Amino acid sequence: MLITSSRKPSAKTRTLCKLLSRFLAGRSISRGKMGMQELLEFTEGGPFIVVGEYHGNPGELSFYDDAGKLLFSLRFSDWYSKEIDSYWFPDVEPGIAGQGEIADAFESFFHFNRVESDKVDQLPPRSTLMAVGEKEVDFMGSGKSLFKLIIKGFKKY
Repeated sequence: MLITSSRKPSAKTRTLCKLLSRFLAGRSISRGKMGMQELLEFTEGGPFIVVGEYHGNPGELSFYDDAGKLLFSLRFSDWYSKEIDSYWFPDVEPGIAGQGEIADAFESFFHFNRVESDKVDQLPPRSTLMAVGEKEVDFMGSGKSLFKLIIKGFKKY
């Protein structure tokens, strides 16, 4: 999974790209002047996420398939946990918990296992989970919130 930024990302946007790539066991690149065709070559045939900005802060995730088609986008305001720097991300695939259109879109994009809400407490100690709701996406590790995206809008294409 490739996570990249808009063309001239702020430091906060680069940080979010790195956090997402660590959480998703993917890789993060600075896009620079790369156009869509160059970006597609760089993805090596896989789907990718572009982190866009709003007033110099990360504010949108755009999800593209392996052919470069925009599938859906998520507008958000971000929040970081102070514990994120000390958290060790295991090299395991996260699970997804939640119901609704956004959770379904995440599940179809990532192909991660869906975890029923009542089973979240029973996950192994070093597991990671995306808890997806209609108002926020909570990125969790070892049962604690690592960082959240507060959802402002969702659009399918």
